[in-house]
Amino acid sequence: MLVIRTLSGIVRAEPTAPDETGSVLYELTGAVRGTVHVCPTYRPHQWDDFRALRVSLGSANALYELPAEPLPRIGGRAFGGCLVRDLEHPADGPEGWREPWALRDMEDRDATPRMSETLRAVMRGCGADYEARSDLDDMLRLARRVETPRLLALLAPMIAEAESEVCRYEREAQQVRVEGRRCLQGWWLLARMGSGCPSPLLALLLSSQRGGLAHRSAWLPRWAEDLDRFAVKARRVLGHFLSEREGLTSRAVSPGRAPETCSR
Repeated sequence: MLVIRTLSGIVRAEPTAPDETGSVLYELTGAVRGTVHVCPTYRPHQWDDFRALRVSLGSANALYELPAEPLPRIGGRAFGGCLVRDLEHPADGPEGWREPWALRDMEDRDATPRMSETLRAVMRGCGADYEARSDLDDMLRLARRVETPRLLALLAPMIAEAESEVCRYEREAQQVRVEGRRCLQGWWLLARMGSGCPSPLLALLLSSQRGGLAHRSAWLPRWAEDLDRFAVKARRVLGHFLSEREGLTSRAVSPGRAPETCSR
């Protein structure tokens, strides 16, 4: 029996045995009644690194399941929410705990400050109890086996979209550069024509007004450089996704691995 002191009073949490995914349910009595689930999971922003715990109110897996009764209740209000404990950082440090979803009741209202502090104290207490398990490493390995197929399925469209973004930016940068060179060539052609036969129309075409050849020949190369930067950023995102996929399938990969050559 776990005893947790909160702003709302004493809360007792009785853990069950882990289920087939490694999740432990804590049955709450006292100042808070309901259930809290703690399960091992991956670290925030690093799906192939299973060194974290997810503490959820009323749901064994807050990422894939809606909260269900018995939800933790304070003052007649039932709450859902989630905290993630990153085991690579001290629990009392700024990176030790994250709150991906705010604590809200079933009518989508925020918890009061007192209720929030109470619920966080309960969730952190249950998370600390799970973290102290002697078989924690086994539970983390179990979660990795269970979660890997689902994470790979989620990564597949994300990788495809990132590859498409890289190719699109690189293709557009090439097209913009070609257009910029054409504008510059057109400007010089008109300039040579105007030197032998000046006219108000040619002067207008050669001016630097917005949309004219001079303006476009100066602006398009800068836009191409911006597209190059977008492509570099998209390639970094793609490299991260590829690294996570390879990590989940236990194959070595360079974080900077490039995608297949884009078809232009």
